[in-house]
Amino acid sequence: MTLGAMLSLGVPLDVLEKGLASLGLNEFELSVNEKEYNGSPVTDVDVILYNKENAWIHPYSGKFRNYGEIKEMIGRSDLNDHAKNLSRQIFDIKAIAESEAHGVPVDEVQFHEVGAVDSIVDIVGAAICLDYISADTVVSTPVPTGFGTVQCAWGTLPVPAPATAAILRNTGIPHYRSDIEQELLTPTGASVLAGVVDRFLEEDAFEQAWKDVNQSAIGRGTGKRDTGLPPMTVMLAETK
Repeated sequence: MTLGAMLSLGVPLDVLEKGLASLGLNEFELSVNEKEYNGSPVTDVDVILYNKENAWIHPYSGKFRNYGEIKEMIGRSDLNDHAKNLSRQIFDIKAIAESEAHGVPVDEVQFHEVGAVDSIVDIVGAAICLDYISADTVVSTPVPTGFGTVQCAWGTLPVPAPATAAILRNTGIPHYRSDIEQELLTPTGASVLAGVVDRFLEEDAFEQAWKDVNQSAIGRGTGKRDTGLPPMTVMLAETK
């Protein structure tokens, strides 16, 4: 959803693809589709994996990259220093939470979204897009977590998942349960928010702040599940 919203906002697809290609990952391709929500255009970005055989294998099975390897991959890439630092900043938040949730050293954390490819694309892709936009300040409203349970490689977990709960606890992201019985905030999504948002405003204050700036662009990104929530909306503005 984040990548879709950023492309919808105006980040060129080739900027995202070129940055990701410099990581040396040859395990995926991006599929970008334009859709419509309530009469407004939305962008859907799908990470198409060439090999999904590890999708439901237990993370610590020797088939997954650990965080130390991912940091080396980011360091070797052609990304500029800001995008590299932002990528590591977001990944640090997730790795620390996963370390707490699963009781392993941070550099040995293995990400279980299909061999870490989804995490790498989502997190580094978000950093590439935010670096391109060069925003001085990033503001967000509080985020819903949902409730219930979720199925993953670890089995059945409560919502928010242990790693998500750790991120919320460690970073203090303002959040609320919502009345939607499914996972609305993943560890990756929570990490991106914690890593890039400078301040959070309640809905009314956010709407007022939006009225008080020079509005320049709006981007909307959608996901694969029908949650009943509107698309992720990213708005670009300059202070008056």
